Amino acid sequence: MDIKITFDTLSDDLIKKIKQYPCVADTLKTNLTDWDPKLVGTSGTIFLYYLKDELLESVKAEIITKFPNVKSCKFSVAYTLGSRLSYVQWHCDQGHKYAITLYLNENWDRDWSGALLYQDGDNYMAIYPEYNKAISFTPPVWHATTMPTLLAPLRESLQIFCD
Repeated sequence: MDIKITFDTLSDDLIKKIKQYPCVADTLKTNLTDWDPKLVGTSGTIFLYYLKDELLESVKAEIITKFPNVKSCKFSVAYTLGSRLSYVQWHCDQGHKYAITLYLNENWDRDWSGALLYQDGDNYMAIYPEYNKAISFTPPVWHATTMPTLLAPLRESLQIFCD
């Protein structure tokens, strides 16, 4: 299994800029409007704001320092906000060269759920959100997320695909 966990992935200054990113209509997509229905299931809304221009280049520059294997890849980076009761069904990110999920919530209580699940042989593993922690892998890796509870804040993350 090629799952890698990286801590202190981005600088705090860059994370602040990401969180201040103008979440406007021309950068917005959602799981309900843009994803294959088989991936969405009965999920609540996940908002995906695609980074552009200088902010995208800044993320790429810092990611490359932690993941030099993606230096020559084309990046797609979305600032994602998972609402309560949102989740992602089992999938393997087929078609991408590398995938990274980076958690941005400064506090996350495990009782809020929202874990990333992945299959390792016959075993199922869970990784909970933790500030500035990245989970990365080379697809295909079967994984899903559990839905945040009704008490959870928006689940903030970056979803990075390298192609």
